[in-house]
Amino acid sequence: MQDIEFIINTEYVELCNLLKLVDLADSGGRGKAMVAEGLVKVDGELELRKTAKIKPGQIIECEGKRILISIDPNAEIKPPKVKAPKVRGKGQPNRRSGAGIKPSGTKTTKKANKSTEKKSPWH
Repeated sequence: MQDIEFIINTEYVELCNLLKLVDLADSGGRGKAMVAEGLVKVDGELELRKTAKIKPGQIIECEGKRILISIDPNAEIKPPKVKAPKVRGKGQPNRRSGAGIKPSGTKTTKKANKSTEKKSPWH
């Protein structure tokens, strides 16, 4: 089995992208297909997650090749950026129905007396 050493300077690399970077796959899409077909093992176990986070110290086996992941000793590793989830709180209307919780302290106004309203000739 041929060994390939792959050095990363980040916290992890996605499996489908790793297969592309070591020229086992022509593209990230082909890398995803290889994982889905069951051609890839991570640390000796079959891996079916296409974007599995591969970290230093792990060993990937695919098509008779073994990829050893190590980290660049001079690399300054930054944690990945994480976006905060969008949260709808109380009082924000549902976009589809327009319904929502009315803020406290507001009064609903009643229509004017029906006798003073103008009636249409069709009613």
